[in-house]
Amino acid sequence: MTRKIHEILARRTDLGAFLVHLTRGDNDALAKQNLRSILDSNYIEARNPFGPAVGGGLTDAESASQRCVCFTETPLEHVALLVGDIAGRSVQFRGYGIAVPKKLARKVGVNPVWYTDITPGHDWLMESVNALIDQARAEGDFLGSPISKLTPFIEQMGTTSTTRKEFWWEREWRHVGNFRLPRRLVVLCPEREFEEFREYGESIICIDPAWSLEQLIARLMGYAAEDSDVFRA
Repeated sequence: MTRKIHEILARRTDLGAFLVHLTRGDNDALAKQNLRSILDSNYIEARNPFGPAVGGGLTDAESASQRCVCFTETPLEHVALLVGDIAGRSVQFRGYGIAVPKKLARKVGVNPVWYTDITPGHDWLMESVNALIDQARAEGDFLGSPISKLTPFIEQMGTTSTTRKEFWWEREWRHVGNFRLPRRLVVLCPEREFEEFREYGESIICIDPAWSLEQLIARLMGYAAEDSDVFRA
């Protein structure tokens, strides 16, 4: 019997139905503050530029065109693996953030990142990308060039004699420019702070990123912790 694609994807536990944006912070208090700022303003600010065009003498306007809001398609039950100190990563994420349905995010221009290998031993695809960037700059119209629209969604991966950049496993998606929050969304925060974040309205559903898949199911069904968490006293 021929199966439909949605039936197959529904059983792919490595593919999440949501995109997650985790807030940064050197500590939980700062990450929490950043999450509250997002909910207060109703959008996520695109503060930093990303992609291979960054750092090559861009003007302020050109750099601004590369600013993105970043997400991960890591399934909700595995988000905790992205939280805390990770060797080789300069950015630290805490257990605070928001999640939106992937299909909804795609409608407003959120796209997966294309990771291109730079490991020595073969021709680098990034060399072709860099050539297009250099060409656009030489012509004096980087902002008007097609490559400027693509570079925010391109990222290097690989290990060379001077650097190691292997973050393809984060399965990143990006949105160029500020990202306005949808009417309904999931808020990620520690369980002890659910009531605080529920003050933002009934359109907020809170989950704890430390929960397992079974806990997520049970708690979203309305079961209390003492009834759904087997080893909780």
